[in-house]
Amino acid sequence: MAARILPLHEVHDVRERILGALADLLALGGPARVTSAAVAARAGLDEALIRRTFGGLARLQDAFAHSKRFWPGLGELAGGDAATLRGRPLGEVLSHFFRGYLRAILARPWTLAVMEAEARGEYCQLTHALGYVRERRALEFFEAALEGDPPPELDLSAVILLMAMAIGSVGIRSLHDRSLGGIALDSPAGWERIEAALDLLLVGALDGASARPRSHGGAGSAKNDEKC
Repeated sequence: MAARILPLHEVHDVRERILGALADLLALGGPARVTSAAVAARAGLDEALIRRTFGGLARLQDAFAHSKRFWPGLGELAGGDAATLRGRPLGEVLSHFFRGYLRAILARPWTLAVMEAEARGEYCQLTHALGYVRERRALEFFEAALEGDPPPELDLSAVILLMAMAIGSVGIRSLHDRSLGGIALDSPAGWERIEAALDLLLVGALDGASARPRSHGGAGSAKNDEKC
């Protein structure tokens, strides 16, 4: 298909088209597949238009990394206003965050591809940006949602790290595996089981209450609805 340059009055559409092409390439082959020529071909645009619109591949990747297309905003992670969670038990707040985190990354196979490259030790501009934005957004969430200090005997940073690593690992495996440990990763029911386990581990352990399976629409719903 011959590349074409869109009229200047369609600048916004051009930007979205280029960003979407970058997301497609990431989901299909990871960061190693991303070049200016590949993005242009995927978008059906002239490569020179990428330079004119973003100033080159590095700035394009930077714009993508700072967009909600790449990483969820605070409202998405919180399912609304994170401040409304203040005063709730710590385990409940953590469970709320990690369920939102799980749904968000499942809806972004391109971001999971960058996370997979990071896990393999393949570092690039997008993996470095991922580390920054992931940490920054988590800090923003907990600053808004938590009230007071955690119990002195609880190493909250270690708990958050372990949960994030576990959820990220399962999300990455879902790119290639239909099931894991007997849990279907291609079915909303499987992700509902994982969300219920998050409640059990966090609400049950930290708040000292029996976790009850909840119906939140399921993480798998976002994954099934959003196609790359």
